Amino acid sequence: MSLSQVLQKRIIFQQYKNWYVLDDEFYWDIKTLSNTIFKYLDSNINIPVIFCSICEANNIISDLGDEEDEYLRFASGIYWRELGIIFIFRFSEYIPLIETLFHEFRHVMQDLNPDFRHHFECDKKLPYQERITEIDAFQFAKEKTNEYLTSESFKKVDL
Repeated sequence: MSLSQVLQKRIIFQQYKNWYVLDDEFYWDIKTLSNTIFKYLDSNINIPVIFCSICEANNIISDLGDEEDEYLRFASGIYWRELGIIFIFRFSEYIPLIETLFHEFRHVMQDLNPDFRHHFECDKKLPYQERITEIDAFQFAKEKTNEYLTSESFKKVDL
């Protein structure tokens, strides 16, 4: 089953390109959020982003034929490499949401880089905080979030 077939079975509260909101408690404008993120990324990565509960993400993952994962309960978001989808679970606060999106998009960028990709496999054996992929993604997200927070764009945002 394709992602579009799986999403047809669900209520989509907002959609902009391949970004989908499946949670009625998502308060942000998806188009503005997407445009903000891509303004600060050096590339225009075309990957689905789904804002939903962890339970809903597991259902989507299962419907797409992959195995659900228990550890999602601790995550704010995740780049599901096997399916090529970013899931975002925590989105009530704007700045942490922006930072989570930058973090997950960094994982996509890492995965697209043939010189970096091997770290995903090597890192599996390490504790989360010691993984090269995570150290790099946290640093990238912090830098991009700070860049956004000091911009004129942020000063105009009505939070």
